[in-house]
Amino acid sequence: MHAAPLTGSYPVRVGLPEALYPRGRIGISPDEVTVAELLRTAGYATAAVGKWHPGDHPEFLPTNHGFDTYFGIPYSNDMSPNPANNPREVANVQYPPIPVIRDTTIVERGPDQRTLTRRYTEAVVDFIEHHADRPFFVYLAHSFPHVPLRAADRFVGTTERGLYGDVISEIDGSLGEILATLERLELDRRTTVAFTSDNGPWLIFGNHGGSAGPFREGKGTTFEGGHRVPAIVRWPGRIPAGTVSDALVTDMDFLPTSARLAGVALPTNRCVRPRASAS
Repeated sequence: MHAAPLTGSYPVRVGLPEALYPRGRIGISPDEVTVAELLRTAGYATAAVGKWHPGDHPEFLPTNHGFDTYFGIPYSNDMSPNPANNPREVANVQYPPIPVIRDTTIVERGPDQRTLTRRYTEAVVDFIEHHADRPFFVYLAHSFPHVPLRAADRFVGTTERGLYGDVISEIDGSLGEILATLERLELDRRTTVAFTSDNGPWLIFGNHGGSAGPFREGKGTTFEGGHRVPAIVRWPGRIPAGTVSDALVTDMDFLPTSARLAGVALPTNRCVRPRASAS
C-alpha cells in the first residue's frame, strides 16, 4: 500500500485499510503529512511517477500532497474494463478505461501498457535533468510486475523466465537508465537510491506472479512470503558496496529516514504540518 512509505504510518492508521478501486470515495486525507511535503520544506523539488494508489479523485492525487508534478496511472493496471488487461475470469466492465494523468489532467485513456515502463523512465530522467541544480526527491512506482504483465517489444523473449523475466529485465533497464543519468550529471554521490517492493509475489498467477524463494506463501498473507521483500539502497561514498544488513526495515521507515537525511523535523501530530523553521 502506497500510504506506508508516503506517510510513515500503517495504512489503517491513515484511513486506507485496503486497495482502492476506480471511482472510490475515499483517499489520502489532506491532514496527512507526506514525505514529499516534508522534503519541500527543505527546498526539494518533488515528483511522483507511475502507479499512485491512495485515491484517484483530483484532491487525492500527488500534486495535492506535496509533489510538484505527477505522471502515471492512479491505480493498479488490472483495474480495466478490457478483459485482456484483467487477468481474472470476469473483468469488471464497470471500470473506466485506465487514465494516464499528468499532474491532475487526464492526457490519455486505455494506454498501451507495453509503453508504461519506458514512459515512466523518461519522465524520471527528464525531471532529474531539469532539477539537477537543486535537491530533488522522486517517488517512482512501476506498474509492473503487477499483473497483467506487459513488456516493450525489445524485451520480450530476452530472458529464460518468460514474460515475467522480460518485465523484470525492463525494470532493471529502467533503473540502469536512471543511475546512468545521475552519473552523467555527477549527482550519483549526492543521491540516495532505494529500491524495494510493496509486497511478496502474487502466487495465484503462477509464473506471472513471481517467487518468494524459501519463504512461505505470498501476497495477501501475513507469512514471510507476503511481506518480506528485497530492499537495496545505493549511495556511493556513503554506503560501502556489498554491505549486507539483517536489520528489520519497513516501508514506513522511508519517511523518517528521508526527513533525517534532509534535516527536516518530523511532525508531532498527524494533523499539524511541520513549521517552516523545521527546515
